Amino acid sequence: MKKQWRGDVFKNMFFKAAGATSIPYYLKAMEKIKADATLYDWVNEIPAKSWSKAHYSGRAKCDIQYNNMCESFNKQLVGARDKPVITCLEYIREYMTKRIINVRKMVSKAAGPLTPNATKTFEEIKTEASQLTVLMVDAHNYQVNGLRSQCVVNVKYKTCTCRKWDLTGMPCKHAVTTINDMAINNMNVGIPEQWVSETYWLHTWKRVYDNQIMPIPSEDYWMPSRCPTTLIPPKHHKQIGRPKKKRTKSWDERKKRVDEDKRTKRVEEVERVFSKEGRMTRKEGTVKCGNCGGFGHNRKTCTGNNGTTTTSAQRG
Repeated sequence: MKKQWRGDVFKNMFFKAAGATSIPYYLKAMEKIKADATLYDWVNEIPAKSWSKAHYSGRAKCDIQYNNMCESFNKQLVGARDKPVITCLEYIREYMTKRIINVRKMVSKAAGPLTPNATKTFEEIKTEASQLTVLMVDAHNYQVNGLRSQCVVNVKYKTCTCRKWDLTGMPCKHAVTTINDMAINNMNVGIPEQWVSETYWLHTWKRVYDNQIMPIPSEDYWMPSRCPTTLIPPKHHKQIGRPKKKRTKSWDERKKRVDEDKRTKRVEEVERVFSKEGRMTRKEGTVKCGNCGGFGHNRKTCTGNNGTTTTSAQRG
């Protein structure tokens, strides 16, 4: 997409459709993409359930739409990708051991029922919920009115018309408003954090990192293998050139780097021409005499010898 439809206009239209959580909002975003028929046909060739939130099932209870977690993990393996298998696995094992310890330290310092990031996100949702009003229909269904929106919340099935609660497992602003209204009417609903999916609870985060990777001694302490079969390494064909370690950058990253290099080069050229006092310097050129045409002097110090200069006292 980046090569054929460049610029923020097409990117914003696409991500508007990808980030829509309900079918009506998805269809409205797709109507704007129809302005470019080629882009519309290209997008429709991809199954919507693989890139648009409006078509997600909600089973994952996660708001992440990119592969940033994979990219972050791959970045840590740059120093081991070109190593032998055992060395590479040792690198990964040590990295995972350090990560587990670091996360355990963060868990021990965290307070509250939710993880730190989930707590921050939920506090923002609570702030947005304070601007909405609720109309109770029955014990389970509520109508939540906003400035330009109106949604229906079902607290029994934990669903909302906007589908954000369904997809992420974290109550949206409409659901939080409903929970607060239920608490005002003396319903035993507890704190709003209790309605958040267990995916974001602190004890769930802690349970994920309860396991540990046991240390392994060096090869000096390994016992000889008793396997009767002789294991030989696979055939390896060495590729031409130096092994590649850096990842392939996207078109936007390459273009941004080129623009920065050009801008830096222009600044260096300007600094080379101008002195620190802001005046032009003569570092890049040679003075030419306007009288005789010689170089190395000007008309004021010219002697008429086409390049030989004398002082004013000698001329006198």
